[in-house]
Amino acid sequence: MLSKDELERYDRQIRIDKIGIEGQIKLKNSNVLVIGAGGLGSPILLYLASAGVGRIGIVDGDVVSVGNLNRQILYNIHDIGKAKVLVAKEKIEKLNPNIAVEAYNTWLTDEETARIILRKFTAIIDATDNYETRYLINRVAVHLNRPLFIGAVGRFVGQVMVVIPHETACLNCIFPEREKQILFKLTEENRNQGIIGTTVGVTGTIVANEFLKYTLGIGSLLKNKLLIFDGLTNEFSIISLERDPNCKICSII
Repeated sequence: MLSKDELERYDRQIRIDKIGIEGQIKLKNSNVLVIGAGGLGSPILLYLASAGVGRIGIVDGDVVSVGNLNRQILYNIHDIGKAKVLVAKEKIEKLNPNIAVEAYNTWLTDEETARIILRKFTAIIDATDNYETRYLINRVAVHLNRPLFIGAVGRFVGQVMVVIPHETACLNCIFPEREKQILFKLTEENRNQGIIGTTVGVTGTIVANEFLKYTLGIGSLLKNKLLIFDGLTNEFSIISLERDPNCKICSII
């Protein structure tokens, strides 16, 4: 059931024929873990909370710094030095007190920790910015049979894909995992290229929209597809993907 406040709060989206009260209840009963409370995580968390996703988990071990503020719109100068997940939890709860928010102030660096946290949620969003963590998330999400929504950004370009374990291509099918030293180098190179806030805004919003469509059972998802957004040319392109039958992650059922 929806309370009087919820009916008023979500009125404009309840009016959409593909959502209605039934769809809003689906959102209320849904849950998702957002890994990364930075540039991508900020719009994702804000829009999922605003839409009424009932339980949201946040994982991040970082603290707010002044260098985050060009793109991480959850934070301001008064938050510098504070744990991102704790600030994000507080602000999201103020935005929508009808939802539950769980904060995990930690880095995902090992499979055991990842499994403990990920298995508490029925869907996962990867909003991280380093390759090693991405492969860990993909690996654990596939093994736990959790749908995974991935956003990635650099400079003016954003990418989004959806992984439905054992049904669609996973991250490793498309970008096979490399040695740790290479992944570290790739992460540093990507960070050194820079990022503008509007890119993470557009990309994060698309990721959030994919999760909402999945939860509501409407529209078409980016399954076996990679969406690429180029903010310099205003071009959106979609590349078809295929599962690798020999993938060391998702070919094992």
